[in-house]
Amino acid sequence: MAINIPKIDISPLLDSHSSAQDKQRVATDLLDAFTRYGVFYITSPSHPLFQTASSEAILDATKSLFALDNAHKDTFPLIQPGGFTRGYVPIGGESGSKTRELKEGFSYGYEWGPGALDQQKARQGGRLNGLQGPNAWPSEEVLRELDNNKTPGAFKEALNGFYNHVCDVASALLTGISLAAGQPESTLAQYCGQSNTISFMRLFHYFPYVSTPGDTQHSATIGSSAHTDWGFLTLILSPCKTVGLQLYYEGEWHDVPSVDNTLIVNGGDFLSLLTGGKFISPLHRVVSNGEQERYSMCCFYYPDYDARIPRLVPESETRGQAAKASYSLLRDQRDSASPSPSSPSGATADGQELARKLLSGEINFGDYIVDKWTQVYRKGGSY
Repeated sequence: MAINIPKIDISPLLDSHSSAQDKQRVATDLLDAFTRYGVFYITSPSHPLFQTASSEAILDATKSLFALDNAHKDTFPLIQPGGFTRGYVPIGGESGSKTRELKEGFSYGYEWGPGALDQQKARQGGRLNGLQGPNAWPSEEVLRELDNNKTPGAFKEALNGFYNHVCDVASALLTGISLAAGQPESTLAQYCGQSNTISFMRLFHYFPYVSTPGDTQHSATIGSSAHTDWGFLTLILSPCKTVGLQLYYEGEWHDVPSVDNTLIVNGGDFLSLLTGGKFISPLHRVVSNGEQERYSMCCFYYPDYDARIPRLVPESETRGQAAKASYSLLRDQRDSASPSPSSPSGATADGQELARKLLSGEINFGDYIVDKWTQVYRKGGSY
C-alpha cells in the first residue's frame, strides 16, 4: 500500500530574493514532514534538476553503465575498505545486515580539477580528510563507449552535472531546515562550507529476486536491507515507476512511489540526533516485485568533515526521543561483529556512547561517518 507523504515546493529557498515570510512557509512544511514521516518529496519548477530532461539524462547514463557486460565491469575500480567510497559496488559488495542485497552500484562525488586536490591538501596541513579524494572512473576506453557517439566526455558530464545540481538543492534546503528547527536561517550553512567535496552520489541498479545457488551465508535476499541513513540528508531520484522503496510507518511497510519531477528527501540519523529525535530518521528498505529491474540515484549530503554541530532543539522539547529511536548509527553493522549489550531500541552501549560524543563535540562528523562506511563493506562481493 502506498503512503501519501508530503510534496513541498522549495522554490523560495532557491531564490535569493525570496521574502522571509515565503521561506518560513516552506520551513513550516518541512517541520511537519520531518516530524511526521522523516521523508518527503521536494520540487521546484524553476530549477533544472526538476525537469524531465534532467531525469532522463541521468537515467540513460545509469542504464548504459550497468548494461555493460561482465568483461567490462571486471575492469572497473572497486570500492575499498576504509570509508572513502568511490568506484563500483558489485552484488554483495555492501550490506547493512546478513541479508544478501541484490543490487550493484557506482559511487562518485566531487570532480576535482587538475591540481585541485594538491591545493586542498596544502590548505589542510598536508593531508586530505578521510572523505576527500579522486573519483574512480572506468577506463578511458570504457568511458568513450559510454559516451555513445555523443560529445567526448558526455557520460562524465551528465553524472557530474547531476551531482552538482543535487548539491545545490541540498545546500538551499539548509535554510529551511534551520528555520524548521527554530534557528536562524544561516545556522546549518556555516557547518557545510565544504559539503560538496565530501558528499557523494550512488547510482543503484536493483535486480529482481532470484535464487542464488550455493549461497549458504545469507538467510534472505532483498534489494536493500531495512535501515536508517546514518548521515545528514539523503536526496533520491527515483525515475522508474517500478515500486521498490518502502517506508516503515505506524507498524507497517508502505510503498513510496516515484513522482515525476521530484526528489525524495530522507532525514538522516545525525540530523535526527541534533534535533533530539524531533526530526525522524525513517526506517526504510528497497524490495523487488520479482519481475522488473529498478534504478535510483542517491546523494548522501554531509556537513563538513570536521563539523561539530551543537543541538538544534533544546532537550526540554524532545524528552529523550532520540534515545528511543532505532538508529542504524547506534548499531555495529560489521558482518563479523560480536554481540554486545544493547538497549530496548537495539542500540549497543558503544553506539549510545558514540551518540553522546557526537552531540558533545568530542568527535567530529567525518570520523564517525568513515567508521560507519567501514562497517558495511563486504569483501568478496561478486556479480
